[in-house]
Amino acid sequence: MMRFDGKVAIVTGAGHGLGRAYAMELARRGAKVLVNDLGGDFTGHGADMGPATKVAAEITAAGGEAAANGDTVATRAGADAIVAQAEELWGQVDILINNAGIVTSTGPISKMADQQWDTDIAVAATGTFQMCRAVWQGMWDRGYGRILNVSSGSFFGMGSGVGYPAAKGATWGITRGLASAAANHGKDVRVNCVMPTAASRMTHLLGEEVASAMLRNYPPEAAAPAAAFLVHEDVPVSGEMFRIGGNGIRRVFIGLNPGYHAAQGFPAMEDIRDHFETIMATDDFIVPRDSVDALDPDSGVNWGAFSQFII
Repeated sequence: MMRFDGKVAIVTGAGHGLGRAYAMELARRGAKVLVNDLGGDFTGHGADMGPATKVAAEITAAGGEAAANGDTVATRAGADAIVAQAEELWGQVDILINNAGIVTSTGPISKMADQQWDTDIAVAATGTFQMCRAVWQGMWDRGYGRILNVSSGSFFGMGSGVGYPAAKGATWGITRGLASAAANHGKDVRVNCVMPTAASRMTHLLGEEVASAMLRNYPPEAAAPAAAFLVHEDVPVSGEMFRIGGNGIRRVFIGLNPGYHAAQGFPAMEDIRDHFETIMATDDFIVPRDSVDALDPDSGVNWGAFSQFII
């Protein structure tokens, strides 16, 4: 049985749904869990320690060890306070699951208010950044850590609203950047990302029929084992994305095909038009390890000199 004995975990947004399921799974397998939840609704309004306290109490009643936290992930002070509480209780943080996220923006971009954009970005994107920064130095110094960032299938495109997909896309960039940094310095700090499919408070917006079907086929608990595996000491990958939930798990990746290269000089617009089918092909591709690996190996430039920079 894969266990987390002796490990300390923080799960943000753990007062309901997926976050609660992640926290319960980690605790069931021996982790000490700090249950963080601001306690507002799914649009970010309000604050209430009740949800985090209830989940922590459930864990304790089941024989696990947990504590509740109600600080916000959206500010440096809040993130630092969350990490400080875990360290004061248990000495360190080994695992971080950045689950917190809200949705405020819907409808066409022309009608979207600045405040809606700012709020969506503040929790899922800035909150992920703030929490990663708060735990990073400790994990770096110990040479060990596991971080799981939470993206969304909306990253592929969502018919209503751009703030939430943008925020969830940012979690993928954070994941790749941190995974690359740790690997380049030989640190066993592994950072992965998931796109969960699960019933939540948000799915009720789609109507009760859809909400019931989601709860039946995609309960939050179904996604928890995959999330737990990705923060276990034996996880074999870093910098990867997975679609999780229901009865399966799938890898999500961004690849590069061979593309088109002009035989002489640089391609003109007409060359691009005439070879666009080749440019769009997906039958032969690589999955870059980092931004340098994504550059053209036949360019004549020694890209290795750029390996310490973001390109």
